[in-house]
Amino acid sequence: MNDDGILYLDRAAIEGLGIGAPEVVDALDAGLREKGRGGVVMPPKTSLHGPERAFCQVLSAWLPDSGALGVKWVTIFPSNAAKGLPAVGGLVVLSDASTGRPQAILDGGVITARRTGASAALAARYLARPDVDCVGLLGCGVQGKASVDALAAELSGLRSVRCHDAVPAAAAGFVAEAAARLPGVEVVVCDRPAAVARGAGVVVTAITMSEDVAPPLDAGRLEPGALAVALDYDAAWSAAAMAECARFYCDDTGQVLATRAHGPRLHGIPETIAGDLGELAAGLVEGRRDRGERLFCLNLGLAVEDVVTARLVLARARERGVGTPLPI
Repeated sequence: MNDDGILYLDRAAIEGLGIGAPEVVDALDAGLREKGRGGVVMPPKTSLHGPERAFCQVLSAWLPDSGALGVKWVTIFPSNAAKGLPAVGGLVVLSDASTGRPQAILDGGVITARRTGASAALAARYLARPDVDCVGLLGCGVQGKASVDALAAELSGLRSVRCHDAVPAAAAGFVAEAAARLPGVEVVVCDRPAAVARGAGVVVTAITMSEDVAPPLDAGRLEPGALAVALDYDAAWSAAAMAECARFYCDDTGQVLATRAHGPRLHGIPETIAGDLGELAAGLVEGRRDRGERLFCLNLGLAVEDVVTARLVLARARERGVGTPLPI
């Protein structure tokens, strides 16, 4: 396929490429290592907020050393669930990092899901105990499913998943799909949110944010030695739950501090941030020190993750001649 034109890749085309979770995790690891070493240009997200808790964001990143350049337009409309539509959507646009010419337009929903799940697994790579055999999942939507898929690939000893969703049908659907996606892994539906953390070495939360509902996970729920990975800002964990962890990490320190300073969320997070995923990947900060400490990682989602994931997809699509060519 001609590399000079624009290639459009929809959800079906991307999913049909068969790119495994380990490939995405490794791509994020390399991209965030480059960021940790100061080699990535990534401005703060631009956000637009509307009615019914809907919001849109623009995320962009340039990785000069690895030749990646792109932008994502993402929309989050929680009310879409009642309409039978995905809550998260959008597009990723990639450009040639040396000329700026557009290369590809990709479905942003599947890119977002894959990189979000991979970010949870990357946090586990640096912060979880190596012998974790049980994962807890609060929120069985697209991002929760992608996280468990990535963690199953990262944690070789995974034997069970404990899950809960405010919508029982979502949890039931997760269990039904897991039988095919996670062979050899027992999936248990819990009747209460707090029960997902029982016996879990990694707990991932991916619930819908709400100003009217208190975080369902309080202090004492996370097991000693466990890692909490929040993909839902501070929606799931109370300030006390975060404070009882030995150290607090995130995907990008500057982004977390800016979000706290300029918005209604994250005001209960600990004052000290031990480091971010880029610094962990680059070996600039220390991760887990002992088996018994509780650790917390807050992943808000980064443009560099979108861009390196989209670049991986584009390269595979070109190899296989997949996608719809578009005129410039």
